[in-house]
Amino acid sequence: MRKKSQELLDNLNKIVKKPKGKWEQRQVLSDCNKMWKSIIDSGINSLPKSYNEDKWIEAPDDEDGDVYKWCDRVYGGLYSQDLLQKDGTTYKGKLYHKKRLIKNKIDGKNFYSQCTVTSDGRWFDNSGFPIDPPKEVDIEPEAKPDEEDIEEEKRIAREREQRILAELK
Repeated sequence: MRKKSQELLDNLNKIVKKPKGKWEQRQVLSDCNKMWKSIIDSGINSLPKSYNEDKWIEAPDDEDGDVYKWCDRVYGGLYSQDLLQKDGTTYKGKLYHKKRLIKNKIDGKNFYSQCTVTSDGRWFDNSGFPIDPPKEVDIEPEAKPDEEDIEEEKRIAREREQRILAELK
């Protein structure tokens, strides 16, 4: 191949090649991934023991002088959820949903609260903040069908089968 042809091909490769550096997305940390010390001190929320090693960061623009830590947080809705980690990356593993039993402090009744669990064992409450793993994972018991419901389902199945057989004749 001639020298001129080779230069043209090299230039074409440069056009197709994606530029490095300026087009790459950099990691962005959401302000919603901050856990403020005032929230922890008030007892509204708490962080798991694994966050004890992280240092508190002073917010330069905060008038109250409050400090915070970056934490992992689950975002999403009914159909998809993502875990934005404290370093700005998105968790690539699978997220599982479990329910834990919580005792209401006001009236003493128990209720189930949905939690998200990562495949590496990190737990998150239904607002997406990290929590300590519960001592017991309670799964909501399934309601057992009544005898009448079972009989009704069997009757409907028999009728459906008879209709199908009648259409075949």
